[in-house]
Amino acid sequence: MIRDQRLRYAWYGPLLVVVASWLFPIIWTAMTSFKPEGGLIGLKPVFTFTPTLDNYIELFTEKAYGRLMLNSLLIAGGATALSIFLGCLAAYALSRSRLRGREQVGLWILSLRMLPPIAIVVPFYLILSRGGLLDNYIGVVLVYLSFSLPFAVWMLQGFFSEVPRSIDEAASADGARPLKILFVFIVPLCRGGIAVTTMFTFVFAWNEFLFAFLLTREQWVTLPVRLGSTITPFQTDWGSLTAGAIVSFLPLIIVVFLLQREMVRGVSL
Repeated sequence: MIRDQRLRYAWYGPLLVVVASWLFPIIWTAMTSFKPEGGLIGLKPVFTFTPTLDNYIELFTEKAYGRLMLNSLLIAGGATALSIFLGCLAAYALSRSRLRGREQVGLWILSLRMLPPIAIVVPFYLILSRGGLLDNYIGVVLVYLSFSLPFAVWMLQGFFSEVPRSIDEAASADGARPLKILFVFIVPLCRGGIAVTTMFTFVFAWNEFLFAFLLTREQWVTLPVRLGSTITPFQTDWGSLTAGAIVSFLPLIIVVFLLQREMVRGVSL
């Protein structure tokens, strides 16, 4: 018993090192965001300073980060909602299909997610430009579906396949149609997997940079694009960059916090 306890305690040291290595960049970014302007210059790091909210106040008063956050939430949220809804329909059809090679179909759908964004952004730009959808909410969300929907279909197909077909057969015997079977019986049973898929899809859409950088101009510019503009060949606005990074990080923390219980269940599945 004593030996087992010693072995368990021996793991605490390496675990603390790993956790510290993960948390240090976030903690350092948060500390830097509260530094006054004088503490953001120079090669020597400053550990003692008087915290200030000037960088955060400047974000929302002078640099319109409130509108940028709203743009990112609407685009990422819209793309995620559409991906989950359409992904449920496609994944349920694939998981219940008796066609040969349906596993290969799922892999083919996932392969669309593997295309390099730089290889397809120019065709997207030409399509949206000719369709009058540049810097347009619908156009940007449709482009985001190109990488979020294949991932959602592939993930959800695996979760739906774990649900016994006997549930479908029993519901069908009672007169339930396929859509009712899906949303009344299958979706509640797979809510953990759907939560995991929702989280990953939202994170991918929230952090996306290249499509938003080239397909938006002024009205629908997202938070990652504006954060990237703080770094120039001549200088870096460290105050805005670090404060903006913390602001952009908060919605992801909220999503993970709200879905944490279902995430554990989904990861277990």
